[in-house]
Amino acid sequence: MWRKKEIQMGYRSDVAYTIRFVDDHDTNNEQSFYTFLAEAKSNPKYALALKEVAIIEGRQEINFNAEDVKWYESYADVDSHMALVGLAEDWVRQVCEGTLHCRLGVIFMRVGEDTTDTEERANGDYEWSWIQISRQIITDWS
Repeated sequence: MWRKKEIQMGYRSDVAYTIRFVDDHDTNNEQSFYTFLAEAKSNPKYALALKEVAIIEGRQEINFNAEDVKWYESYADVDSHMALVGLAEDWVRQVCEGTLHCRLGVIFMRVGEDTTDTEERANGDYEWSWIQISRQIITDWS
């Protein structure tokens, strides 16, 4: 008889995003990275997200990864993370409009329990190799 694996209550997802200022040989781009960080740190709506991300100053990156989490829009931490992604996307828009002069890319990906439930957002100067979605079957006999 087939049995469904018992899972924790509530729908769960794996989530990752990265915000990267991609021209590390440009002083203006480095200054833009620190300006972005200062803007994020000065606004309380990003505070929860900033506590959970990895900020890698030497590579001008902000990275986040969470597995098996309840990712509901009504949760304060989720709202904070999505606001931070939105801030980066707003910066990309301003770069495209010519009001900001830097190079950045942002990718957000979420995989839900349902095989058709994936979300991908990418903007700016990004590379798909930064984050990839993969569903696998892994056995103990292979």
